[in-house]
Amino acid sequence: LGLFRLPALSASLAAYLVGTFVAFGAFFFIFQYLQLVLGQSPLVAALWAMPSFFAFIAGAMLTPVLVRRVRPGFVIAAGMAVAATGYGLLTQVDVDSALALLVTSSVVFSLGEAFVFTLATDVIVGAAPPEQAGAAAALSETSSELGGALGIAVLGSIGAAVYRSQMADAVPGGVPPAEAETAKDTLGGAVATAGTLPGELGAGLLDAAREAFVQGLQIAALTSAVIAAVTAALSVLFL
Repeated sequence: LGLFRLPALSASLAAYLVGTFVAFGAFFFIFQYLQLVLGQSPLVAALWAMPSFFAFIAGAMLTPVLVRRVRPGFVIAAGMAVAATGYGLLTQVDVDSALALLVTSSVVFSLGEAFVFTLATDVIVGAAPPEQAGAAAALSETSSELGGALGIAVLGSIGAAVYRSQMADAVPGGVPPAEAETAKDTLGGAVATAGTLPGELGAGLLDAAREAFVQGLQIAALTSAVIAAVTAALSVLFL
């Protein structure tokens, strides 16, 4: 526990945790959007996510170049600021948006997060005494896993709450009560239920569910953007 007294280590751990928190939460919504709102197959959805993964790779390769000229704390802060911009773009995605907007937002926040992910572990391990490097590396991995799990849980819950709130009065009148409850629970349930209903009734339910899901996505993305921006400012202060 004495490792947490090292300011650089604790600040980097926090930045890493927050970085994974917002990134995992964003991808949780993005893949549902691609498959359940746009109706793409899992394979096509995965292919549209590839640009963001290439952005991660590019950011990881660019980070060592930047650190030769700029202090690590400023690079981490810049990465979180870039990520905040990407999450801000994600707030503009709606049911009828061009796919380019979603892809661009994921590329931007992935590029920024790559700076954070690449540097945080380096700072964490480097700040620890040599004999405790293994413990510091384990803390880094634990921070990443915890941040990702919390991101899906917390941001996913925010999105689910918004979805259910929007769907409370949006289900078309002709939908049977049991099917209506299923549709109000999740977008996946609404898509499955819509497939069992006749023509326009199913289409109306699907449109309402997709609109409600996008509202949840926008609120979660706005939350991520604010968190990333605050983390960027705090990284300058503490790193």
